[in-house]
Amino acid sequence: MSATINFLMLKRELGIIDLTMSSVTGMIGSGWLFSALYASSIAGPYSIISWIVGSLIVAVLALIYADLSGRMPTAGAAAAYPFLTNGDAAGSINAWSLFLGYASTPPLEVIASITYMNFVMPGLINSSGMLTLRGMLIAISLLFVFFIINAMGIRHTSKVNNYISYLKIGIPIITSFFFISTMFSISNFSYVSSVHPEGIFTAIPDAGIAFSFLGFRQAVELSGEAKNPQRTVPIAIMLSVAIASGIYLLVQVAFIGSLKWFSLTPGDWSGLYNSAYSSGPMLVLASALGLGALASVLLFDGVVSPLGTSNVYQTSTSRVVYRISRMGFLTKKIGTLNSNSVPFYALLLDFFVMSLFILPFPSWYDLVSVNSDLTIIAYMTGPISLVIMNQLGIAPKGFKLPLAKILAPLGFVFSILIIYWSGYPTTLYMSIIALAGLVLFIFARRSPLKSLVGASYMIFILIFVPVASFLGSYGIGLFPFPYDIAIVAVASLGAFAIGTRLYVPSADMSDRIKETVN
Repeated sequence: MSATINFLMLKRELGIIDLTMSSVTGMIGSGWLFSALYASSIAGPYSIISWIVGSLIVAVLALIYADLSGRMPTAGAAAAYPFLTNGDAAGSINAWSLFLGYASTPPLEVIASITYMNFVMPGLINSSGMLTLRGMLIAISLLFVFFIINAMGIRHTSKVNNYISYLKIGIPIITSFFFISTMFSISNFSYVSSVHPEGIFTAIPDAGIAFSFLGFRQAVELSGEAKNPQRTVPIAIMLSVAIASGIYLLVQVAFIGSLKWFSLTPGDWSGLYNSAYSSGPMLVLASALGLGALASVLLFDGVVSPLGTSNVYQTSTSRVVYRISRMGFLTKKIGTLNSNSVPFYALLLDFFVMSLFILPFPSWYDLVSVNSDLTIIAYMTGPISLVIMNQLGIAPKGFKLPLAKILAPLGFVFSILIIYWSGYPTTLYMSIIALAGLVLFIFARRSPLKSLVGASYMIFILIFVPVASFLGSYGIGLFPFPYDIAIVAVASLGAFAIGTRLYVPSADMSDRIKETVN
């Protein structure tokens, strides 16, 4: 495939349906197949509250990014915002975290698909739920197939996503109604004595609830290829979040109400983690309820649905890498487009990195918290960038966030809390990985002192959160729940206030927008 050094060839071919379905495909993947089980194992019936809290948090963040997308519709947009408002160092940390968060999603989805595939092709998963060598080879082969599909162009990719999205919406809804109509025991919701309130929040990052919603930004990343993006992108974001929230709540209620305890003591929620359900929660439950035909459909969906999410994330990850290249953090060769107007070398880099993720994290549960935290670290920059753009008079051409003075700081605090709820030592590992993104800043070699000052709020948060999680209720308990939550929230508001004052001059912003939005 030939490449041409022309950065203006991304085609604007995507409408509201395409963008909405891209985000829905990004959100309804392996999450609905596994998160209901793991959320139940952590929070029991309170997991319903976890989903409500998670969806409200994502709704706030989605509204913020819907506003931002109208100000700057460009491919890989989420990687560009902090670069434009807080300088190179903030941009490098954000871009690095966003890239790794996105790049780890296709492997995670492929692992989920192979977990269900193991029911008809035994030998792909071992007794510990990990991929075997054969399973790893199939996983890498599937990633390569999506690399080929994406290299063919955005129109082909979008058509594949749209068809799969209709299945993603229909099958979870049909499954939930079958579960509820076949066996629904209200008594399952009364077993709460073994559940701790902290579990409501722990489940958000650790059970994959945050992960399940992160795909809403697919529409943001593809805004550079959208028709009338100031109008279509915000509508697509809000529609997709509403659809996903309704589906996930329905699935969680249906799973708890229809749960059969097998050899477990009723109410032993933590025991679900290592129970028969872990091999494929929805499929095992359908079989236990005697729903053979539904079990066959779920087996099909368990294989296909995660693959659809893997495909769309390969699309958006390549756009993030394209944007990172355009910002000067990678060689510009990575951002060149092939004859199909696709960033081919970015796709190639993505495929290599995604394949590496298969090796150290060969199970869904092992990878999901890592994925969520890395992406959420990048999420926290959006509210800061929004406020700075308002200060600089850069107005949106479409949707404008209402109550921005309240929702922007709230979105920032929510982002930090999701990271905090992951607990220690996960927070330490994620902070170290995120701060390693400063290597990209060193590569760019621009305004070092000024840029480090602009990123100081991020550096503070990435140091503070591991310390707080070690001392708080998710660590040694020096600051018990819920006082630790209050401490983190107050510190986050302080960092937000600082971050919104660390912007580049307006002239610099104008120049950077001219360089970036194409």
